[in-house]
Amino acid sequence: AAVWDEADRHAWREAITWAVAQLAPSYREAFLLKHVEDLSYQEMTELTGASVPALKMRVSRAREELRRLLLEVERA
Repeated sequence: AAVWDEADRHAWREAITWAVAQLAPSYREAFLLKHVEDLSYQEMTELTGASVPALKMRVSRAREELRRLLLEVERA
């Protein structure tokens, strides 16, 4: 396993913050509620009014978009 120094960790945090900011607002909201706030889909439904299937789709699309964006950063 590679050892990351503080500069690497800082750069990675910046890349993630940038990538999350690039997401469509509904994708960003769903991703953050699920993976940062650690809410259940039911709790997310109560907060947003969106259906569970819609929220699952948004989280999935957010993950796909983040993966694509972070791969671009890595290749740059």
